[in-house]
Amino acid sequence: METDCLEAVNLWNSRYTDRSVIAPILDEIGELALSFTFFTVQHVMRSAKGPAYLCAKRACTLSVTESWLYSTPPFLISSLLADCSASTC
Repeated sequence: METDCLEAVNLWNSRYTDRSVIAPILDEIGELALSFTFFTVQHVMRSAKGPAYLCAKRACTLSVTESWLYSTPPFLISSLLADCSASTC
């Protein structure tokens, strides 16, 4: 999981020794994470979240579910291209 909140990453990494207010939530996330072969929480710069932000913004405006299995939605193409060229993919 990636987040731009460094404090959330630090809380996750210290969840066994630090009993913060959100400890029950971290415990629940830990239980759900057991369903995966590998799970980690890592920090990303806010500027690297362009495509994710656009998807979340789009989801907030929909009254139905959309899925894109075989094509990239038009609203996302330019952001993905910019993200790809920034990371030289």
